Amino acid sequence: MNLLRQCVAVTNANLRSVRRRFWISFSLVLSVALVTMILLGFLAMANGFNKALTQVGAEDIAIVLSSGARSELGSRITPPHLHLLEEAPGIARDANGAAFTSPELIVPVDVIGKSDQLPAAVSLRGVGLRGVAVRPLVKLSEGRMFAQGANELIIGKRLAQDYEGLELGKTILFGKSKWKVVGFFDADGSVFESELLADAKVVQTLFNRPNLTQVLRVKLAGPDGFAQLASYIEANPRLPVTVRSERQYFASQSQRVSQIILWLGWPLALTMALGAIIGALTTMYSSVSDRLIEIATVRAIGFSRTSAFIGTWIEALLLTLIGCGVGTLAALLLLDGWAASTVGADNTQIAFELQLSLSMIINAVAVSLLVGAVGGGLPAFRATRVPLRLAMTGRS
Repeated sequence: MNLLRQCVAVTNANLRSVRRRFWISFSLVLSVALVTMILLGFLAMANGFNKALTQVGAEDIAIVLSSGARSELGSRITPPHLHLLEEAPGIARDANGAAFTSPELIVPVDVIGKSDQLPAAVSLRGVGLRGVAVRPLVKLSEGRMFAQGANELIIGKRLAQDYEGLELGKTILFGKSKWKVVGFFDADGSVFESELLADAKVVQTLFNRPNLTQVLRVKLAGPDGFAQLASYIEANPRLPVTVRSERQYFASQSQRVSQIILWLGWPLALTMALGAIIGALTTMYSSVSDRLIEIATVRAIGFSRTSAFIGTWIEALLLTLIGCGVGTLAALLLLDGWAASTVGADNTQIAFELQLSLSMIINAVAVSLLVGAVGGGLPAFRATRVPLRLAMTGRS
């Protein structure tokens, strides 16, 4: 109990004297705040991108690509193969026996960003008659659905917000083809909102891609539908295609980009944390030097070296935690929900929102405590080794 009272007294005295060292203490708080904010920014970016892709994943929707293709742009499915797939078991069908499938292709088209006025490639996706039916998240929010066989398209909500010219009723030019915007749709914040949807046959014709199908999207019939479809494809040597559930496909797409973001974010944050540790060392060494006489006085009247160490160390930890709190608050106010975009596997823009979580904040607090523990530990140890005779004269 005596040691505890000593620690509390020394800590209280240290904190009261912070005002005397305000600017140097402020520099420590600011450096930790910047480290925290940057780390949370990268973590929120990876999390938001991952959610934009994985939250669209459904187990009752399958994605069929040609064998060896890792993304839709690298896939080719020929008309004979499409006919064989239409006959496959495990696919949901309507009352007339027609399969719920959508043969699709993607064409990158250029648009101009509203904020930076720079061109960016986005995905114009040609879909089949049931293209929207196999996307349960896609809902028209304004306007109407495009007509089959017409140069019309509907636009994801995020694209309409971020790029110029994508306005309802407006005619836009992609290459030599003209398209009329007839509707907007939202998809619960998913990756689908980063696309423009139009009739596949019109896209094939106007972009000179006759009979090109890159992906077949399939609605499955029941919980064993995927197994039936996969077995059919595996047993049929005439089908050089692979099938994955939508959830599996988007999980694999998000994993690579999320890892790249984290591989960039963590080293940068740790490098900055090292700088913050150096800043903490400087701050706390200055704090100890500024309080040599005070430290020597409390030591001379019977306070232990342990209390001097803990009091100085707690000061460093509290300053770094304040910096962490400031950085976290700034990230929540400025970054959480902030709209961003990146290039996906098909070299087109994918819009998403930065999303923070409790686990990310815990990681940031852990990094801050590391900064405080290391940056304050050595100066705190020095405070316990100050010779009393020299310290009383103001010299170390």
